[in-house]
This record gives sequence, structure tokens and C-alpha cells, in this order.
Amino acid sequence: MLDSVTQASDFLVSTGDMGERIRAHDWSGTPVGPIGTWPHSLRTAVGMILHSKFPTFLVWGPELTAFYNDAYRPILGIKPDALGRPFREIWSEAWDVIGPIAERALAGEASYFEDLPIVLDRNGSPEQTWWTFSYSPVHDETGQIAGVLCIVHETTSKVLGEQRLEFLVRLSDRLRNLHEPVDIIVAAQQMLGEQLGTSRVGYGEVEVTARYFTTERNWTDGTVAHHIGTHDLTAFGPEIHGALKRGETLVVHDVGKDSRTNSPEGLIAFGHLQTAALVTVSLLKRGRMVAALYVHDREPRLWSDSEVKLVEDVAERTWDAVERARSEAALRKSEERLQLALEASIAVGAWDWDIQSDQIYSDERFAYLFGLDPVQTAAGMPLSRFVGGIHPEDRQRAVLAIDHAIATGEVYAAEYRTIDLKGHIHWVLARGRCYHVAGQPVRFPGIIVDVTDRKKAEEHRELLINELNHRVKNTLATVQSIASQTLRNADAMADARAALEARLFALSRAHDVLTRENWEGAGLRDIVTEALAPYCHDRENRLHVNGPDLRLSPRMALAIAMALQELATNAVKYGALSNTSGEVRIAWSTVQEGNMQRLHLTWIESGGPPVEPPRRRGFGTRLIERSLAHDLGGQVGIAFEPMGVTCTVDTLLT
Repeated sequence: MLDSVTQASDFLVSTGDMGERIRAHDWSGTPVGPIGTWPHSLRTAVGMILHSKFPTFLVWGPELTAFYNDAYRPILGIKPDALGRPFREIWSEAWDVIGPIAERALAGEASYFEDLPIVLDRNGSPEQTWWTFSYSPVHDETGQIAGVLCIVHETTSKVLGEQRLEFLVRLSDRLRNLHEPVDIIVAAQQMLGEQLGTSRVGYGEVEVTARYFTTERNWTDGTVAHHIGTHDLTAFGPEIHGALKRGETLVVHDVGKDSRTNSPEGLIAFGHLQTAALVTVSLLKRGRMVAALYVHDREPRLWSDSEVKLVEDVAERTWDAVERARSEAALRKSEERLQLALEASIAVGAWDWDIQSDQIYSDERFAYLFGLDPVQTAAGMPLSRFVGGIHPEDRQRAVLAIDHAIATGEVYAAEYRTIDLKGHIHWVLARGRCYHVAGQPVRFPGIIVDVTDRKKAEEHRELLINELNHRVKNTLATVQSIASQTLRNADAMADARAALEARLFALSRAHDVLTRENWEGAGLRDIVTEALAPYCHDRENRLHVNGPDLRLSPRMALAIAMALQELATNAVKYGALSNTSGEVRIAWSTVQEGNMQRLHLTWIESGGPPVEPPRRRGFGTRLIERSLAHDLGGQVGIAFEPMGVTCTVDTLLT
């Protein structure tokens, strides 16, 4: 008996894994009976499908008992083993579609379908699939139809790919006609949400730390609330945040079952968003996360690879379209400003560099300054020739500035020399900006201004200032020498000589401060520091200065410097700096009066010998009270208080 069974199944030898499973299967409990009882027609049909490399299955007998080959097994997904089971039981969820087709085959009618949509439940949840297949009747030895042969090919990936491409074409067509970033984002969100049949879609940008995500608009199907504004990505946990920062697409089929999202904090966050499944595409540009597109569903959902790929494609296209719109807007503004500048000045030239074709187009003024043929520059020429007209000593610096502007998107600004066709050298100021689309540099327009006259004027002015400074210093040295020689032999006038020299030194130090600033003014703190410098030795901790650094006109700077010199000299001789414990405090502040500022400065001595008012006003006092007040155009007062001398200055800053 065993030998007869073995011999009966010999036709299954070398027919793959399914052949062995069919040999080992207990067919006695099925309508087809043991293998030894099978008719020759069934054995032939089973052997034929097992030798096929194409997904094929066979149903036989009154209950349409199932047979299939190795190539067909992946189609079943996670369904229980279908071998020997009734066809209707295996695909019960789709029987309303495939049942009538099988019935027609049993009635002798063969059929063929291409990309037929069928909803199957083979991976734990319903999914839309597409199939190309044929059903053919199979006859037994009596000529009766005993079974159905099905050769099947799943075309789900092909159909979804075609649908994705068709959708992306429609999306591109729609976005191409939009010019405002917010309109582009709204349109992309709506089209993607409706295509996927999901609950919410949102697009937003991420600040430089890649932590805070801001979305101005999002789309919903009406079943969930809108969520706009700025959100902290760290609220979703370090694993999700880290993946997004690395540019990884986040796919969650069920937030309650995914270990990345089902922590108590995560469930609270996603519960607030009314989200049970999601896809988030992180966009990395120039090495950092800059934006993201998310798709939310309020119910758990098994996202297909095609759906995830679609979200990724839409994210990239949205980014490109938004950047294109921003670049176009910036370019329009730049061109408007450029046109206004050109209309306002005949000394201005313009260029427009098409980076993709490496062609620079320019006007006649540009061509003249760079020693080029205006006809050729109007028609376009390579950059290597925007560069040949630059003075050799400045050429590398100018090129580096161009490269920097292209890499960073910053404004290009450079001053350098050019050489015209006659060999004349011009100083020019170049300003422009490189515009990028989808991260690639495309255009670099700008203007060129001839600043040769300005540079010559600056050089002439610097020459005059240096000469003036030299001559004034010589004059002061001469005055000092004359005063010293005049008083050299007058011992009784030693004090007068010292005072005169000190005053001249003070004037010279103030002059040094102004010279450093090209006599355009001086800082009050610098004036105070220079005035106190001769008296700081061993007294640094007794001289206190406090106040904001203010700009003084040359006249005010000299007047205050002379006054401080007199006050410091008096303090060393008779006041707070004549002993080892006295202190001097110099403080100033300002208040706003209309469109001007009023300066209030005080000199306060303390800790020195007791002070008595002088019987007469000396030269130093008169210098401060009269000359200073006159030069400042304000009020100056000296008080000889018992605790120490005080001086107050109150004047408008001019």
C-alpha cells in the first residue's frame, strides 16, 4: 500500500517546496481524496503549476480545493496555510469580486483582467491591491470542467507608481503657477491629503537648532483640529527628534504599538494631536534639518512603501517650489532696485551672470570699466573674461569674494581696480547677490559703480591731514621750546614754568587723541584717560572714572582736557591727591533734550586736607570757569567745599 502511494506521488518529485508539501499533505480529509485516487487530469494540472516560475494556482472539485506553486506563496502574506482549503474560504474578503469570475470559468468561460483593483486582507488589515490575471477552465478525463487554472501577477507597485507619477505631474503643474510661498504650501498640503485620504497634512520650517518647528497652515479633512504655530520637536522624545535631525523619514503605523511613540509622554503628545498613525519627512539641506512635511491619520494605518515615497516626493517638491518662489521674489526686488539705481546714476554699470550657462550680460558702462567690447558683453561672455579686466593685484581677492557670495548667499560687496581699453585704472565698487533655486546657484546680478574720484579725494584728504598733523605737532613743539627757554633762567618763576609746561603737555595729549581720529572728534573717556595719565602712578585705586563713552567735537575735547589738567594739578598740590588717602571721582551722564543730548560732568574730591576758599581766583580757576564755559557754550562752576573741591559742567553736546 505504501509503495502504491509513493508511486502515485512520483509526479511531485523535484517540484520544489510546494511539491514536497503536497506529497506530505493529508488529502484524505479533502474532497479530492488521497493522491492515489487522483485522476490523471488533476495530476497533470498540479504538476504543470508546480513547474511554473510564474505565480499560479489551481482549484479543483466541487469545493474548489486549492493548489498553488512556490511563486504564489508570497501573495498570501500572513494568511494561514491555504493548501487543500476551499478557494472561497481563502479569499473570503474578496469573494464578491473573484467568486463570479471563478463561476464563469467553471461554466467554460475563460477571462483575462489587467490591473483589476481588489481589496485584500493578507497582512492584518485591508489594503488596496491591483492584479493582472487569467482564469481558465480545466477539463477532466470525461471532458467535464473539473477545475480552474489561474495565472496571476500582482501589479500593485506598478499601478501605485503610475498613480504617484501622475499625481506629481498634477502637483507640479499646480505649484508652477503659484508665486507666494504660503499659497504653494496650502496647495501641496491639500492635494496630498486628498490623494492619501488622510486626516491632516502640514508643512513647516525648522530654525537653526533643529528643535522648533513652525507651521503657518495645515490641511485637515474636517475630522481633526488644525494645529499651527511653533512646536518643540523634543516633546516627541530623543529617538524621534534625533532621527529627524539626521534626515530619516519617520513612519509610524500605530502610535500605541510603536516603541518610539507609546511612552506615556508620547501618547499624551499624539493624543493631543488626535493622531494614531503618521509619516514625517525631514528635509536636510546643507547638512542640517530645515523643514518637514507630516501626514497624520486619526486611526492606525498600515502605510505602504508607495505612500511613504509619495510623501517624500511631495516634501521635496514643496521645498523646491517654496525656494523658487522666494528666489523669484528676491530677484524681482533686486531687479527693481537695480533699475532705479541705473536710472539715478550715469556712473553705474550693471551685469547679470547666468551661472548655469556661465554667461555674463552687461551694459556699456560695465564694458567700458572692464576694458571689454560692449557688443560682446551685451550678447554674453564667460566669467573668466568679468575677471580679466580686474587689476592683477586685486583679482584673487575679487574672485574669492564672488565664491563666498555664491556659497553663503550673502551680499557681494567689493572694491577693486579695473583697467579699461586705454590702460587707465579705475576704482570700482561692485555689489550683487547670488540667487539659488532648490539649493543650486542660478543667477548673480549686480551693479558696478565708478568710485575713482572718491578714492582720489580720500587719498588727497589723507595726505592733507597727515601734513596738517605733522605741522601742528611741530608748532606745539616750538611753542614748548620757546616757553622753556624764556623761563629757563628765572628761578623765582619755577612754578610758572612748570605750570606752563604742564598746560602745553595737556594740550599736546588732547591733540594726540584728536589726531588718531583725524580731527573728526574724540571720545570723552579717551580725553579723561589721557588727562589723568601723568597722575596715575601709585594712585590708580584713588582715581575713579564712571560714565558712557561719548563723542565730543574737537573744540569741546580740547576745552575739557585743559580743565581736567588744571583740576588734577590743583589736586596734586593742595587737594585730594596731595596725601596718601584722598580720592577723586569723575562721573558724567546725559539726558535727551529734543533731538540733542545734555552732558552733566562732575569732578569731586574727598579725603584730602581741609579746603578753604581762596582769597583770589587764580589763572587755573579763571581758565575753567570762563574759558571752559565759553568754549562749551554751557555752565561751569567750581566750589571749594571743606571736604574737597568740586567742579560741575553742564552743556549741550554739539
